[in-house]
Amino acid sequence: MQTIHTHEDTVKKIDLLVSDDQMKLFAHIEPREYYRRVTLEELLDEIHKVVPADLVDRRVVNDIWLNLRLGLVCEHRRVAIGKEPNGGKDAKLVWLVRRFSPGQGDDVEREFADFFTLGLFENVEKGTEIARVYKAGEGAAGVDVFGKVIPAEAGKTVEIKWDKSVLVQTDESRPHYTSIVAANSGYVHHQGNLASVRDTIHLPSNLDGSIGHLDFLGNVTIAGDIQKGFHVKAGGNIFVKGAVLGDNKLSSKGSISIAGYHIGSQDSSVSAAGDYSVGLAQGVVADVGGDLYIETEARDCAFFSCGGVLASKATIIGGSIWCVRGIEAKSIGNDVGLRTEVGLRTEIEVTPGYRKLSNSITRHEAALAALELHIGPYLENRARVPLLNQEFRTKMIDLLSKYDQVSSSLEKLQEQLEEMKQGAPKVEEATVSTREYMYAGVVLSAGDIELDLKENVHGPVGYQFKTETHEWKRGDFKSIERK
Repeated sequence: MQTIHTHEDTVKKIDLLVSDDQMKLFAHIEPREYYRRVTLEELLDEIHKVVPADLVDRRVVNDIWLNLRLGLVCEHRRVAIGKEPNGGKDAKLVWLVRRFSPGQGDDVEREFADFFTLGLFENVEKGTEIARVYKAGEGAAGVDVFGKVIPAEAGKTVEIKWDKSVLVQTDESRPHYTSIVAANSGYVHHQGNLASVRDTIHLPSNLDGSIGHLDFLGNVTIAGDIQKGFHVKAGGNIFVKGAVLGDNKLSSKGSISIAGYHIGSQDSSVSAAGDYSVGLAQGVVADVGGDLYIETEARDCAFFSCGGVLASKATIIGGSIWCVRGIEAKSIGNDVGLRTEVGLRTEIEVTPGYRKLSNSITRHEAALAALELHIGPYLENRARVPLLNQEFRTKMIDLLSKYDQVSSSLEKLQEQLEEMKQGAPKVEEATVSTREYMYAGVVLSAGDIELDLKENVHGPVGYQFKTETHEWKRGDFKSIERK
């Protein structure tokens, strides 16, 4: 402490001392000969010569005055104190969505996959408010014991960097915080002081039990295989560098590309709004909004494409393919005459809705045929039914009632099918071409017109469906143009 003021008279000797931080004032007062004459105002006047009156503790000074009138020494009593500044509140980042924040491990992307399975972040649509940054407070200034202003420290700001995938928005109606909005769809990735909205999930290895099914509104890239029984749904593209091992449901609003082989089953399906590309496919059922690319082989598959089939280095064996723009392949069928169906259809006919309706009509027609066999002549001569004995009459009435119900349902389905066909384009004059062979057992169709090949045909060769004459014509090989 440092003495900053001294005064002595016949009543007292007073020393005022300040602390090193200049926030406290202490008084040392000794009585003199006429100490009984001391007044409270005298003591306050001396103290006010040094510090502002509003910082003086009058209760302490009053106690000192009472003791001094008794002849007691005041030993360094604190008589005034300054006001410490109040620092502002730190800025605060509040997340409004679950996000992925990887740890410091070496296998960051694997950790990502585990977090994805646990649902610790969520799909984020473009325009979604993902976070709020509450501004730092300015704080309140203080004063030292002499009344000198001590400025307050503002709160700390949030140390985070945003990339172009987010928008920082301010609004005069809410000045206390700033909104952070997703500039594109995806998931929020937050690591260290960096944050972004990413539109692609990258898995560095297999999609398996340690990860689970994926349902993401952006792109999905899988460096390994999709193990049996695991499904992927994507709002963007799906790219698999490995294989798809069966019982998988793949759905994409973009394209699906599988570099390895793709094994299908009764419990698997493929739906791509864009293209579908595969190295080797077996038993795959696929609905494709774009073109279909086969690298080496497609065996016993059911492909339905609104585009064409580009497989100039691949063989297509068994199964069926419906497409709009035609096919080019290395060969179709095999040397043992396995039935392989290739159909040219309109864009409506290859859709799942049209096929479902057609299949339902086929089932109804089969049911009617079976009922006709059981009903026999009573179908055309119902007047004879009341003449039958009771047991047989009751059975026949039930069969006729069921026949009428199925027949009525079939008519409605046929009406729906005709409505779908109205305004639909005709089958294009597309070509089914092979470079090496088109084997016996291959069945080409366009609508109801079929061409069943009875002998092997050496390539290069192409069969084109002529819409004017409604017949198949053999001609030259024709490549399918890429879109």
